Amino acid sequence: MARFQADTPNGVAVQELEVLLRTAVFKSANQVVGYLLQRAANRIDAHYQAPPGYHYKGRASITLDCIFGSFELERDYYYHPGKKQGHYPAEAALGLEGSATPALARLVCFEGADAASYHKAEEHLRDTGDRPIPEQRPG
Repeated sequence: MARFQADTPNGVAVQELEVLLRTAVFKSANQVVGYLLQRAANRIDAHYQAPPGYHYKGRASITLDCIFGSFELERDYYYHPGKKQGHYPAEAALGLEGSATPALARLVCFEGADAASYHKAEEHLRDTGDRPIPEQRPG
């Protein structure tokens, strides 16, 4: 910011300023979203009643991507040995799509539908929100 104020303003300097500010705002917003979603997951897990045959196997961590960045989310895992399948109740309740929040999943879908190619959508997301598309694509 000091460099912006010291130099003669131009388009490049304004762009650099906006990118730095976006980074700072997104970092704070990402921390808030991570905190709120972790608390929600904890509440969901605390009240969850497993269906017959499902057994609690512990907590597991996932790196979750949102429109502001990424963070770790801990949630409970249940497994049914007879069906050989498991699930994370908090993921379903929060509407997660793979490793993405609903807002990011929706944004990725809109960009993918709008852009001429996956590469163009990825480029646009990176340019406008500094958000790479998660490797495990939602939808």
